[in-house]
Amino acid sequence: MFLSDDREWPAPATNPENEAFFVAAAQGRLLYGRCRVCGRAHYYPRYSCPHCFSAEVDWVEASGRGHIYTYTVTGAASDRQVLAFVELEEGVRMLSNIVDAAPEEVAVGALVQVAFGRAGSVRVPVFVLEQVGERT
Repeated sequence: MFLSDDREWPAPATNPENEAFFVAAAQGRLLYGRCRVCGRAHYYPRYSCPHCFSAEVDWVEASGRGHIYTYTVTGAASDRQVLAFVELEEGVRMLSNIVDAAPEEVAVGALVQVAFGRAGSVRVPVFVLEQVGERT
């Protein structure tokens, strides 16, 4: 799902190490790393495993579904944003924004689905609340 709203986030620094991540995001796919040595998953996109420091990391496509682990509301009243740690079904936690929801609708444990917003010339993962009964 690509967002068509007018909010734009600051562009992340792209480089050869995270290029595959941003190419996939432009296609509407969310990737995370999985280490071939220790087997653990990780996010932020990088060549090396932050758990065992191995350089044997594969990109894996995430389901894009998860729940809010914790969150905070930031910004002035006229421009509130919800910043959250989302725990994906695959066990990876990632920091992102919850969009298309009023801050009072957001709760720890709420189910979310990835969407992609614009950040400069690239797409970045953000999350929307799932509607009751949406998950199968």
